[in-house]
Amino acid sequence: MTKEIKDKDFTSALSIIRGELKNNLTALPEELKMQTAEIRLRTGKPVVLFGTYGSAFLSAGQGITKEREKSFVCYSRDMNDIFSRLCSFSVHTHLQSIVNGFITIQGGHRVGICGTAVTDSGNGITSVRDISSLNIRIAREKRGCSDVIYNTLFHSGLQSIIIAGSPMTGKTTVLRDLVRRISDGEISRKVCVIDERQEIAAMNAGFCQRDVGLNTDVFDLYPKDKAVINAVKTMSPELIAMDELCSDSEIEAVRLGVNSGVKFIVTVHAADYSEILSREQIKKLLRTYSFEKLVLLKKDSLGQVEGIYDTKELLDEIIGRDIGLGKYDIYGSDDVITA
Repeated sequence: MTKEIKDKDFTSALSIIRGELKNNLTALPEELKMQTAEIRLRTGKPVVLFGTYGSAFLSAGQGITKEREKSFVCYSRDMNDIFSRLCSFSVHTHLQSIVNGFITIQGGHRVGICGTAVTDSGNGITSVRDISSLNIRIAREKRGCSDVIYNTLFHSGLQSIIIAGSPMTGKTTVLRDLVRRISDGEISRKVCVIDERQEIAAMNAGFCQRDVGLNTDVFDLYPKDKAVINAVKTMSPELIAMDELCSDSEIEAVRLGVNSGVKFIVTVHAADYSEILSREQIKKLLRTYSFEKLVLLKKDSLGQVEGIYDTKELLDEIIGRDIGLGKYDIYGSDDVITA
């Protein structure tokens, strides 16, 4: 008789949940647990699970259902109890994280927080009240999921690459595994991880809860643009890795870092090849001439590679399209960070 494999990641993500809701989630089939990426809780509404199967309601009986009337509803008492446990019964201690919109719990699982903002006279958010939604995003390690990328692009040395994909394609999971491989390789490389949202290394009291390698330094909760500058000046990294690059200031920090001799691995949102060519932030990244390759991950398939593209060829195609649309612009300069 084959022993059923338990999903420890799913189980540890339930640490802030108690009662009937936890019992129903724990009773789900192990295969379904392993396919689940998010548990979404909304006050007075059905509990929704998202994964490679799409979305479904948690059943009030057993398993999942597509029928709302058979779903498990999350009431105020459930939400209040979960939020209290999420904050370790001290909202004040976690106030800055709440304002930032998430708290990372033990195991590296990030819980997104949505409610009513409390603002000051300058319209800055000082707190959040009346929590209405929580999104438990299950952090997973999948050792070896970066093998194709590592063996194709890093067998003979470091490169700067962009990892693109739609939500839940495993961008962070692949990034983490690549960092581990590069840091722990036969030729160990000095790596800095910029973990602004605690999704890569999942630091807790100075300890990494996820394996990012023995030769890796983690800038935990730092804004990405500031952390890149600090890393280059103080830690002499050969490679910097960070997740979900989006702002112009972050792109500028990458450009400065590359001009200072550092390689980068970054992730961006792009559902397909067409979005790679059209998304403004990706075009700005490519126009820094900082990256050699772009890796596109397959939809609905954790960590599977759809294609690997030469960034110069992508940029040529983008420039051709933009010239045709009358909106081509050059981006880049020669600044260098100095220690």
